[in-house]
Amino acid sequence: MLSISTTVFGAENITGNIDLISALGIIKESGFDTIEISRHQKNILARESKIRASGLKVWSIHGLLGYDAASDSATKRQAALDQEFKRMDDTACFAPCPYVVHYTNRVNAPLASKNYRKTIEKLYARSSQLGFDLAVETAPYKPQIDERYPDSKEISNFVRSFGMKDLNMTIDINHSNIHEDIIEVCNNCNGIIANVHISDNHGEWEDHLPPGEGIIDFPAVHTALIKNGYNGPFNLEFHLPETPTVNQLKEIRIRVEKMID
Repeated sequence: MLSISTTVFGAENITGNIDLISALGIIKESGFDTIEISRHQKNILARESKIRASGLKVWSIHGLLGYDAASDSATKRQAALDQEFKRMDDTACFAPCPYVVHYTNRVNAPLASKNYRKTIEKLYARSSQLGFDLAVETAPYKPQIDERYPDSKEISNFVRSFGMKDLNMTIDINHSNIHEDIIEVCNNCNGIIANVHISDNHGEWEDHLPPGEGIIDFPAVHTALIKNGYNGPFNLEFHLPETPTVNQLKEIRIRVEKMID
């Protein structure tokens, strides 16, 4: 089964991009039945009825959490929490489902780990109350931007330390194959994979290419995900240079279905 993130259509507030409801029409016509609502799409509750009327099932929601989640500034951490609480409240109409947050403990500051944990503790309390499965995402390898790379062992150990059945992981295949063996990443996350992000790259940067346009062995990835307990959709999260057409998305859907058949 496949799903697709609405991130393929970009942010609605950028000139030239189409609105969410129009995007859903293209997604449905191209043969998808399931979506992830991207962090680029806001005001979800106000459009709940139109989203449901599209005939598409919401598989997952992407949160907004950024680097301030690990900040030494209590004011910045609270602002990050307040923004995320608002996002959760705005999308809770589609719970239960995975709610994706970035693992942003990527600096060498002495208190970053403790600060990030405090943030996730508070987010988890809200997400659990609302019926979400909080799904912490594997990090990209960005030495030009981040001070350090938290690998899948670190993130999976962090998630397991909570011991909560509704606090799990999102494996972003495009993030994790750059600096780790992607099959080993799946093994490291055994039993706690709530969601996946599927896109391709050339092994050097998170290119977010459609599957089949880079070097990732997706049949092997699919097998490894199932072996390690994942039973959700192959959730596509790629980027395109322009607004995708029905035919483009249909072609990509058929190609990926053949890869994992």
